[in-house]
This record gives sequence, C-alpha cells and structure tokens, in this order.
Amino acid sequence: MILFIIYVILSSSGIILFKLGSTDLSIKLLDNQLNMNFPFLSLVGLSCYLVSFVLWMMIISKSDVHIVVPLGLGLTNILILIGSAFVLKETISMTSVIGIVLVLAGTLLINR
Repeated sequence: MILFIIYVILSSSGIILFKLGSTDLSIKLLDNQLNMNFPFLSLVGLSCYLVSFVLWMMIISKSDVHIVVPLGLGLTNILILIGSAFVLKETISMTSVIGIVLVLAGTLLINR
C-alpha cells in the first residue's frame, strides 16, 4: 500500500514538474548534430516519473492487476488534475469535477 501511494505521488508530480520545466525544453537537429536543452525541473520530473515506473512494475508483479490498474490510473489522473490547478494555475471545469466523481465511483465499483 505504501509503495502504491508513493507511486501515485511520484507519477503525478513527475508529470507536473516536467510540464513546469518544458517551457525551456528544446530538441533540435542542427548540422547533423542533436542539440538538446533539458531544464532542471524537466529532469527532476523525468526522474520522478522513471522511479514511479519502476515502482509500478513492482506493484503490478505483486498485486491483482484488475484492481491495481484502474485504481492507480484513476488516482494518478485525479492527483494530476488537482496538482495542475494548484501548481500550474490551470482551471478545473465542472466537467472535470464530474469526471473525478465518475472515476472514483468506477474505481470503487471495480474494487467491490
């Protein structure tokens, strides 16, 4: 359970941090040379996401997939939505709120 919570937090924060740093992200091909600029926040976000992927593989190998996958994806999406509202100052529409309620209800139904 603790690994699962860490996975959800790392996965969600990884995506948000990558988004924060992506304004200065650039990948170019100049004179047959690959030129990349990865800002610090993007690298931290990518690191969080990679660690979350390893945790996900551990969780999947030890759990019932039909329970863990919907719960993991649903909670990650909800945390990304909430995190993007607070950190990225994005707005949450009524449709998003309805979506959160439906994801939670669906996850509860699957796990019953």
